[in-house]
Amino acid sequence: MRWVVLVLLVSTTACRSTPMYRAPVAATPEGTFAAIEADGRKGIAPEDEALWRCELGSAALAIGDEQSAFRALHGASNIMGTLESTPRENARAIWGAESTKTWKGDPYERCMNALYKGLLYWRRGELDNASACFKRGLLADGWSEAGEAQADFAALSFLLGWVSHHRGKAEQARFSFKEAAQLQPGNPYFQDPQPERDNVLIIVETGSGPEKYADGLGGNVARFTLQRRADAAVRVTAGGVSATSAKATDLLHQATTRGKRVLDGIRRGKAVFKAGSGVAGHVLIHEGIRRDKGGAVALGAGLLVLSAITQAQADVRHWTSLPHHVQIITLSLPPGRHQLRVQALDGSGAPLPGWAKTFDVTITEDPQPPFWIRAAANRRIYAMLDKTE
Repeated sequence: MRWVVLVLLVSTTACRSTPMYRAPVAATPEGTFAAIEADGRKGIAPEDEALWRCELGSAALAIGDEQSAFRALHGASNIMGTLESTPRENARAIWGAESTKTWKGDPYERCMNALYKGLLYWRRGELDNASACFKRGLLADGWSEAGEAQADFAALSFLLGWVSHHRGKAEQARFSFKEAAQLQPGNPYFQDPQPERDNVLIIVETGSGPEKYADGLGGNVARFTLQRRADAAVRVTAGGVSATSAKATDLLHQATTRGKRVLDGIRRGKAVFKAGSGVAGHVLIHEGIRRDKGGAVALGAGLLVLSAITQAQADVRHWTSLPHHVQIITLSLPPGRHQLRVQALDGSGAPLPGWAKTFDVTITEDPQPPFWIRAAANRRIYAMLDKTE
């Protein structure tokens, strides 16, 4: 009997965790989407496909490849849109790692996928599809296991209001603008939006987004932290007009809350089972050997096996290339050619040395599609505007 127990104990050490997902190499202006895609494709598991496509979408945005960005993000959203896991995945995840399930993203990640797709549709002149994306993002933000309404993603509300105005949907625009102002009362652009006057709308991204890590008993709790960065906003200057971005949505707040409820982590139950079954197994084996009870030894050995194969680690896969803040600028520029200077600012509003760039843009008489600017971690500034220098 002792040899049987020894064999069982040794065999449990063979259980291994699923390798963690790794994001593709970050984009640089000198890179190409094909190179980024080829690098990222190495070693991608099927269950990580949507996450990989989201990362590719971010990389394509950074290098200004709008078609590739849309293709990647659209492919991801097709997977993320189905929130249910398959029976096979659920069965496999009972004992195995949560990361063996198909990644569908947290609500804030589904919101950002919808925001980016809406932005790209808008820039293609497809305002109806842009509106549908923003609405889909708000629905994703409001979804929860309990079913209560919790949508508070102010950036999506504001963008829905702006695009609704240009679609001639005045009532929808008023409702969405009011919602955004209530959610972010400190944002001056939200308090009295004037899309009929301000012909330039800029979506600004600053900081590095939420980073998910494992904490707690056996790494069973998923928590979020931030990689601290100096940039807090950007200042845009063009045609003698200057404007500073204001916060629309804090993605760390979105990641760690559901409406007004703060989340304190996930996946505690499996770790409790893993620890409890291990202790019970050892006790049963010890008592069974001492009392020569083969049934107790067998039961204890079975519990040890279950404890060993149960992987309680929380799923810490996340969209690594998201920003910390989504911010907004609106301003009015006369039609024609302009030089648009973008300067990153610190928390006090002071310019950050070496973190600026100038772009050439063309403002037309027709309704202007939104611009997008990202102050990147390597002191680069990426943008989707008109033409870069």
